[in-house]
Amino acid sequence: MNLTFDDGYQFGLGAFETIALVNGKPIWLDAHETRLRHTLDWLGITLPDDWKSQLQAYLEQNGTGMGVVKILVSANNLSFTSRPNPYDTLPSRPGFVLALADIRRNESSPFVYHKTFNYGDSILAKRQAAKDGIDEPIFCNSRGMLAEGAVSNLFFIKKGQLYTPPVEAGLLPGIVRAYLCHRYDVIEKAITPDEINSFDECFITNSLMGIMPVRQFGSHAFPVTAQTMTETLSQNYLKDRFESFLGLDKPQK
Repeated sequence: MNLTFDDGYQFGLGAFETIALVNGKPIWLDAHETRLRHTLDWLGITLPDDWKSQLQAYLEQNGTGMGVVKILVSANNLSFTSRPNPYDTLPSRPGFVLALADIRRNESSPFVYHKTFNYGDSILAKRQAAKDGIDEPIFCNSRGMLAEGAVSNLFFIKKGQLYTPPVEAGLLPGIVRAYLCHRYDVIEKAITPDEINSFDECFITNSLMGIMPVRQFGSHAFPVTAQTMTETLSQNYLKDRFESFLGLDKPQK
C-alpha cells in the first residue's frame, strides 16, 4: 500500500467508515457511503468514482474470512483494511459494563459530528477503560450531559419507550442509531448521569456490535435476559441488516 502524506495523514483531515462483513458482503454499504460523502464534502475531498470497484477488488483478494472492512479516504489516498469482527468471538451477549470517561466531548467542535481521522480521544479513553475492566467508556459533553461512547451510541428504555441523547449533545450519528430512529419511536433528549438509574434497560450500538445490552453503568445494574426489550430489538436488527437501508437522507451536522 503506497500512501501520500497529505493533510489526512499529517493533520487528520480524512474520513473513514468501518463496515461489518457477513459472508463477504458489506452490511448497509449505501448508508455508510452517504455518511462518508457527507464528511468528505465538509472536508473538501472528492471520493474517486471507481471506489466501489476498488473496494470489491480488495474484498475479493483480502476479505475471505474477515468480518470487518475499513475504508479510509484523504485528499490523495483511498485505502482499505480488513480484520475479524471482535464481537463475533464473544461466547455470548453477556451485557457490557459502562463507566463515565474523564474526557469530555466538545459539542462545539464540528469534528465531533463526523467520522474523521481525529479519533485520539476515543482510542485513549477506550484503552484506559479496558485496563480498568470497563467495556465501553461514555463521554459527557462540556455541559455534563451524556453524549456517546468511545465507539458507540447510547440508548435507554423506560416503560417500553426508547431514549437516546440528541446529536446536538456532541455525538457521531451512527448507522445503527439511524436505523433504530427510523424503525422505532425514539425520543432524543438531553440526559444527565443522575438519570441513569431511572431507566429500565440500557444498550449501546455500532456497526460491528449491532445492539449490545448493558448490564452495568457505573453503580447501576440493568437486566440482561431473553425477555428484555433490548433482546427483541437485537433479534430484529439481526434480520433487518440484510435488507436495504440507505441511512439518513441528509446526515445531521
